[in-house]
Amino acid sequence: MYNGYLSIVKMIETDLEFEKDAVRIYNEFAERVQDPRLKEMFLEFAKAETGHVNGLQRLVQSIREGKHEVKFYCPVCGWEINFGKMPKVGDNARCRMCGVIFELIEMGGDYDIRRL
Repeated sequence: MYNGYLSIVKMIETDLEFEKDAVRIYNEFAERVQDPRLKEMFLEFAKAETGHVNGLQRLVQSIREGKHEVKFYCPVCGWEINFGKMPKVGDNARCRMCGVIFELIEMGGDYDIRRL
């Protein structure tokens, strides 16, 4: 399901739990505090954290559906190397800046590149 994204998805899922906890905690603080300005501040924090939750969930969904582009920074020149959406291990891509060709490989469940 997450071929090539194992570490990234694990990190996102860990962050999602943190963000969800933050939403819950800020909402609890907002319910308990008497000062209207503090209440408003905690509600704003909860709103911001909810945005983080939604964004991270959309990212995982994009990965799951194969809509996320596989990109790397060229280790030679630093330019972006784009393998596109739903690439296959063994696909090649040329750096548009320096012209070096790289192969998409998988190591331990994560995509990586190897210079050809």
